[in-house]
Amino acid sequence: MLRVSRAAEYGIIALKYIYQQPIGYIASAREISEKYNIPAEIMAKIMQKMAKQGLVMSCQGARGGYTLAKPPAQISVADILQSIEGPIGIVECATDPGCECTQLQTGVCNIKDPFAKIQNKFMGFLNGISLADLN
Repeated sequence: MLRVSRAAEYGIIALKYIYQQPIGYIASAREISEKYNIPAEIMAKIMQKMAKQGLVMSCQGARGGYTLAKPPAQISVADILQSIEGPIGIVECATDPGCECTQLQTGVCNIKDPFAKIQNKFMGFLNGISLADLN
């Protein structure tokens, strides 16, 4: 089953929460974790990943936390998922040039090209949905 991971769900929850706050509001990972019953350590790691990918800015200090690094309309669902999970792929041979599956290696893979097309459409779909659209 194709499914978004729990960590990715938490990332979307966190960004949506920050987006719904007044402009300039700084939300801590602990605040988000307490509001949505998410383990604090997991939320902290997710926020760090999203900061590393430029989706949120980390603000240091006693009232430190996170704020959006760019407008919500410029943050796609694909950006969020990839910041937490890495590259999104439906099947390995369509996304990984180094795929070592037996079928591809022996030249009998009959799904690589069709799934590459599906992959492109799926990514286009995810890139077409912004954080602002989730409000």
